[in-house]
Amino acid sequence: MLPSIKQVIAQTIVKGQIEKLTLALSEFSLQYVPQKAVKGQALADFLAHHPSLYGFGGNDVEIGMVEARDNYWTMYFDGSSTSTSAGVAIVLQSPHQHRWFFSLKFDFECTNNQAKYEAIVIGLSVLHDLRDVRVLVFGDSELVINQLNGTFRCMSCTLAPYHMVASYLAESFDSITFKHISRGQNTVTDELP
Repeated sequence: MLPSIKQVIAQTIVKGQIEKLTLALSEFSLQYVPQKAVKGQALADFLAHHPSLYGFGGNDVEIGMVEARDNYWTMYFDGSSTSTSAGVAIVLQSPHQHRWFFSLKFDFECTNNQAKYEAIVIGLSVLHDLRDVRVLVFGDSELVINQLNGTFRCMSCTLAPYHMVASYLAESFDSITFKHISRGQNTVTDELP
């Protein structure tokens, strides 16, 4: 008679125990599936279901050397692409200076500007689920920031879909400001892998 799964697992694994476990589990149709990466939506859902205890009130904001106060969320973003890989780095900072770091590697090819737009879309998607949020977005891509500010027109066929999605998400916020910062001021995203 075969031992139950509980008995096999409870015993110390000695020679032959792995075979017994394999035999006991063989009656089931089990298939190993590796854990996939956590998607941005899961993080957005978590943040949406765990709102800030401090509420969102007031209007004070200071845009100087990248400093936010009161009820503004701050987002720093960066994206890059090489011939072998592409990815983004996003840092979200709550009004009370709590930070969440996101570093994502893509399994598709894209340009540097597409990667930067991907970072904005992912970050804004997470913040979007917080509802009634005010956001300051900082990035070192002058092109992307100025396109979202309306200073530059988006003329690229490859960037137009990203621009459209980012603009749509931006409209859902009570207040949003896109600010270009130098690469040296965007070091918070450089610290991520």
